[in-house]
Amino acid sequence: MDINGYFAPPGAGGLNFAPVTPCRVADTRTNSGFGGAFGPPTPAGGSTRTMPAPSGGCGLPATARAYAFNVTVVPPGPLAFLTAWPAGLAQPLVSTLNSFRGFVVANAALVPAGANGAVSFFVTDPSDLIVDVNGYFGP
Repeated sequence: MDINGYFAPPGAGGLNFAPVTPCRVADTRTNSGFGGAFGPPTPAGGSTRTMPAPSGGCGLPATARAYAFNVTVVPPGPLAFLTAWPAGLAQPLVSTLNSFRGFVVANAALVPAGANGAVSFFVTDPSDLIVDVNGYFGP
């Protein structure tokens, strides 16, 4: 079990959660209609993709400090793990999701915003990524 943080009681001076209508931030599949950091090509095994979430088409504010994502992998074969973390920081040695049998797998993840609101994703093996946002934490 990996722990990324905790929730404080209301009024404790923390960040507030702002739900948003679910929105697709990124899709690396061919013909997804997304481009740049948010679209193809399929991330290669052992590679990192950094996505500046506020620059995507979901209207996330630059003041967001963390995101509530649903991350889906569409691997052509086994994927040992995917890790998501704040861009600009060292990659943690944890997994956000696994697909040992090469199946399409989704997982909810609360990921802090990094440099310029960006989030990095690492895959051990080739896999397409689909990233949807359900909300964010901010002041």
